[in-house]
Amino acid sequence: MNHTTSFVIHHSAGLSVILALLSISACDREEAPSVSGHDKHEHTEGNDSHAHGSQFEKAIPDSLPDGAAWCSEHGVPESHCTRCDPSLIAKFKQTGDWCAGHELPESQCLLCNPKFAARWKALQPKESHEGHDHGDDDADGHGAYAKKFIPSKLPAGDEWCSEHGVPESLCTRCNSSLIPKFKETGDWCGGHDLPESQCLICNPEFAAKWRALAPESRESPLSKPADAVRPEPNRRVLTTANDPYCQVDRLQIRLKDATIAETAGIRTEPVALRRISAVVTCPGEVSYDQNRLAHVTPRVKGVISRSVAELGRVIERGDLLAVIDSPDLGEAKSRYIELREKYLLAKADQERAEMVNSGVQQILNQCETMTSAEDIRKKFADVRIGEAKSRLLKAHSDLELAKAAFERKAGLRDQGITSDQAYETARGSLQFAEAEYHAAHEEIAFTAERERLSAEKTLYIARNAMDVAERQLHILGVDEQAVAAMETTPDADLLTYELRSPLNGRVVERHAVVGESVDERDTLYTVADMSSVWLMLDVSERDLIALKPGLLVLFSVDGLPGHSFQGALTWISSQVDDRTRTVRARAELPNDSGLLRANMFGRARIIVHDNEEVPTIPDEAVQTDGCCQLVFVKENDALYRPRKVTIGTAANGYVEIHKGLHLGEVVVTAGSFLMKTEILKGNIGAGCCEVDPGR
Repeated sequence: MNHTTSFVIHHSAGLSVILALLSISACDREEAPSVSGHDKHEHTEGNDSHAHGSQFEKAIPDSLPDGAAWCSEHGVPESHCTRCDPSLIAKFKQTGDWCAGHELPESQCLLCNPKFAARWKALQPKESHEGHDHGDDDADGHGAYAKKFIPSKLPAGDEWCSEHGVPESLCTRCNSSLIPKFKETGDWCGGHDLPESQCLICNPEFAAKWRALAPESRESPLSKPADAVRPEPNRRVLTTANDPYCQVDRLQIRLKDATIAETAGIRTEPVALRRISAVVTCPGEVSYDQNRLAHVTPRVKGVISRSVAELGRVIERGDLLAVIDSPDLGEAKSRYIELREKYLLAKADQERAEMVNSGVQQILNQCETMTSAEDIRKKFADVRIGEAKSRLLKAHSDLELAKAAFERKAGLRDQGITSDQAYETARGSLQFAEAEYHAAHEEIAFTAERERLSAEKTLYIARNAMDVAERQLHILGVDEQAVAAMETTPDADLLTYELRSPLNGRVVERHAVVGESVDERDTLYTVADMSSVWLMLDVSERDLIALKPGLLVLFSVDGLPGHSFQGALTWISSQVDDRTRTVRARAELPNDSGLLRANMFGRARIIVHDNEEVPTIPDEAVQTDGCCQLVFVKENDALYRPRKVTIGTAANGYVEIHKGLHLGEVVVTAGSFLMKTEILKGNIGAGCCEVDPGR
């Protein structure tokens, strides 16, 4: 947003004299203290328009009482120094001896009453005035210093210190190495740590002599005659960010007389809530809503055998677009069918192994409790567990026979009918039969469990292989319903791939031609839902601060006179185009009428404020120093301070304030340009305000 401000000072017979009374205090190194009661430079009755008559001069004692201490820093007795002892302030205010504009007793305010300086200096003890031995002064008290140390003109090639108002070669505040030289010559004010010839506190009359040395380019335009003040119109580029290191807001502008502002045409206006309507205008282009757009591509290579959807046709999600014959798809389907058969076989084997293992466990459990092999055989006659059953029954039968033989031999031995040898032989046969039975029992149980686990592993592998093949079909676009129907699908149809629409909409592009070979990279159809469209905007950088998602957007197209479309701003890009220096933004527009078409070009208006109340000031109050946006805030009739502000939109001669000001604060409108040139007079050509180099 560019603003042009023109400031014209009309001829006035007395204006040059009034402007010459303007004094500027530029405190860019130390923030000026806030002043209580500073809104008005108050004086007691009897003040002769700031001439300050004898009533305040009477407050200056004729002599220093015996033993009284002297404040060499401020040039008054310690008993009178309110800067060293703030408790004295109330006493001076009670007597009416107080300059609220400078926070000093009126009798000590040498800025308002320079004639009082001689009275206070006369009281100063000689021993406390280091470096103040003036030698042969003339009638004004310090004329010899002025004649001896103030040059009559600026030496050739010497630079001017605009901050301190002396040549750079004589400025001890900028170059402390010069101090010993001045002390050697006796030109030194120890009370204020300045050369006596530059100490305007002690010698306010020297100010005119130093001012006469200043180069013309360094003079304030406010000190020139009115007919010489012709500022060029200032075309200000209003930036959105201020330099946080810029110290321009630490300056201040003080008028020597409060009446100067009105005479010089300086006008003010408060920050207030005003109703404004503001828009940001930018070009816009209609595009498809990318969330409602589909570029339909086949997922397999093949040849188009049939194209169903025509250009412009309205379709729904799942509608058939084209049919493609794909050998790759046929191979994938055949592999799936094969792996599915293997899975079914593995599943049957696993179920049989589970059944065998269950039967074996039942027989083994019964063999532990039942003694008759014949009973076991009858009980498990219908159980099919293969060779394991016959082997187990044989081992169980042998064990029963061995037990019966052993018991018979034991009975005969007890009757003395058989020998011990026969008894031992029967016992050995029993032990062997028991061992054979237990071995068969364990082996049959282990074998049945192993076969069960092996069948489960085979089933797991077969199931995983089938799942992989099924996922591959899904990747190729075959849904679960089609996979389930493959068992009954004729072999010829296994090559068929059906291309279907992924959303509701209209076919806006068609590239499908029967007989054409296609692969996964070819877009055969573009389907778009045109019930809503995107409006792509190119917004200027300087308008960004006013924008946020949700703002109303109005769009008009030259080719559709009488029609306007509205939507909402939904997105603002995080980067700036490096060629156009604009920022992309997007709005969503309903298109129920169907009139909007992709690539339509028109003008968009983003409604920033629609008759809303926002804090505003006149746009002529805003100035720029090259790195910051400034206004000049009125603190009282004679004191103004620059303030950094962040501005928003402008309308009807007013500009919105985002940051930097509060409602009710008073800012300079007419005259703000001259105030800006005054605070930057020492930086003409530098392009920015001076900053502490150590930052």
